[in-house]
Amino acid sequence: MLKYLFIICFLSTTVLFAQNKQVSAVENAVKELTSAMVAADEKQLRKLTDPQLTYGHSNGLIENQTAFIQALTSGISNFTEINIENQTVDISGNIALVRHFLIGQTHNKDSEPAPVNLGVLTVWQKKGKNWLLLARQAYKR
Repeated sequence: MLKYLFIICFLSTTVLFAQNKQVSAVENAVKELTSAMVAADEKQLRKLTDPQLTYGHSNGLIENQTAFIQALTSGISNFTEINIENQTVDISGNIALVRHFLIGQTHNKDSEPAPVNLGVLTVWQKKGKNWLLLARQAYKR
C-alpha cells in the first residue's frame, strides 16, 4: 500500500512540476510581448504572434497580425509604458488563457499622451516549443 501511495505522490508531483513549467513559459511570453509592444519591435512581435492572430481593442477595433504589427511599428498605436497586474494563467492542453489588467501610457500618432487601464483576455497556443498569441480582447475598466 505504501508503495502505491509513493507512486501516486511521485506522479502527482511530476504533473504539477510540468504544469508549473508551462505556466512560467506562458508568463514569460506575455512579458516578451509587452516589451516588444513598447519597443515596437517588428521581428519580436511577429515571433510571438500567430499568423491567424485576432487582436481586439477595447474600442471594438479588430486587427489581424499584419495590422497589429503595422499599428505599433508606425506609431499609430504607441505604448510608452505597460504594466501587468493580477495575472492568471490557465492551461488546457496546448491552449493557455491569460487574464490580467494592463495599466500604462500611450502616445499614439496625432494624439496627446494618455493613460491606459484595461482588462485583457489573451489566448495563447503552444506550437512546437513556443507559445504564440492567437487572440486578444480588451475592455475598459
